[in-house]
Amino acid sequence: MTIRTSIAAGTTTAIATLIANYQCGHCISTTELINDAHLLIHHDDHCPVLTGTLSATPDVLRATGGQS
Repeated sequence: MTIRTSIAAGTTTAIATLIANYQCGHCISTTELINDAHLLIHHDDHCPVLTGTLSATPDVLRATGGQS
């Protein structure tokens, strides 16, 4: 299995919340902190979120409690 990555940027609080709580609803995702304002979200190769078929918005809102 190869893992692909997307990147997220935001406030320190938002990034901390995302890295602690983000789970992709369609694959086994992991998060990796780059710095206080950026993180990588690793998805499986055929994840519909990674390929752009589905939006990551529901997963982000769920992870941040709606405060993104």
